[in-house]
Amino acid sequence: MKKNKILITINELNDIAKLKELGINHYVFPLKDFCVGIPNTFLVSEIPKDVYDNSYLFLNRVLDNKGIDELKKIIDSLPNIKGLIFDDVGVIPLIKDKNFESILFLNHFNTNKESVKIYLQYVDSVIVSTDITQDEIEGIVKSNPEVTLFVLGYVNAMYSRRLLIDNYVKYHHLKRTNPLKIKNGAQEFLVYENAYGTVFLASPLFNGLSLTSLKAKYYFINSAFLTFEDIKDLLEGKSSLDFNDGFLNQETIYKLKGE
Repeated sequence: MKKNKILITINELNDIAKLKELGINHYVFPLKDFCVGIPNTFLVSEIPKDVYDNSYLFLNRVLDNKGIDELKKIIDSLPNIKGLIFDDVGVIPLIKDKNFESILFLNHFNTNKESVKIYLQYVDSVIVSTDITQDEIEGIVKSNPEVTLFVLGYVNAMYSRRLLIDNYVKYHHLKRTNPLKIKNGAQEFLVYENAYGTVFLASPLFNGLSLTSLKAKYYFINSAFLTFEDIKDLLEGKSSLDFNDGFLNQETIYKLKGE
């Protein structure tokens, strides 16, 4: 496994030294007030200066005008970090003239080599969707080796800007639990809410570490709701956590088939 190509979100600052020992040296800091579905976020000032050169900011909120304006102020005063990972295309013009690596993460989009190729005209890398098979992902990587692959973590199934947990417990007079575990038929979800919305994360955990055999630019790990020990055991293939490989070996039904 190419650990020097892993990008991993940080939950606790003291995990950084442990990750270094594993040979992982690219760190992704979820930016406070600009993330959903992630419990631990950071101010720029909390990022250790000795890892600036290998650090990325992570932003996965859908931004309104106020949010874009606030983000612009942050970007204009950013230290010399390595890059940004984001899902709102409005971020692209904010960093066009900056010396930051840009990685676009659109969750359920970027499912084919042509759409990826278009986005790569505007950003340095694109995180490929987890909604397609390993064979399809391999075809995208061969056509566009600058892509990044999501290889481990809870996958965002749905995001609403509404406070769905708050509304639900108020209506049904229930005790508030966050995160909340729910079921829809056989499918389980981990639901997490903050002031900017509610995210439904597909459960169990997605384990696509087999994708690290493909020659992509980076391999992304979302460590939200996982401990360092969880990550270490998963990377070493000895985890007792419940996980699956999503659609890597079983096609999802969302696509229309041709003749």
